[in-house]
Amino acid sequence: MKENVYKRIEYYLYNYKNIDNKIEEIRESIIESVSISTHSHLIGKNSVEEQAIKLADNRKIYNLKKAKAVISHYLKLFKSRNYKRYEFIKMKYLDKSSPLEIKRELGYNDKQQADITNMVVSFFYKKFKKAGIGGM
Repeated sequence: MKENVYKRIEYYLYNYKNIDNKIEEIRESIIESVSISTHSHLIGKNSVEEQAIKLADNRKIYNLKKAKAVISHYLKLFKSRNYKRYEFIKMKYLDKSSPLEIKRELGYNDKQQADITNMVVSFFYKKFKKAGIGGM
């Protein structure tokens, strides 16, 4: 797996709790980038319709929504089927706990944490690719 893909997957995992905020920031930047004036509206440029099209076609928003849905689904599965793996993902990515805290709480040494991290990223890579999330 390429380094940039690995980092993108971890980005989605680390920012899972903030995905809705990131989507809203993108929406606001699109809306702010399109200035609506009487003149531009009359000549058909930068209209409200154009804003709506830009928002609907935005790949970043699409990928963030899909990533959030995929992560949500599999977090629920991990929580019910492999609780210790769920706790690792929760501590590492959602709570942003240090490796020392993870070791203290779950008993995983540094090598085990690295192995589990690679397994989690690989797992989500396959799921993101299957879901059609761009860049995978």
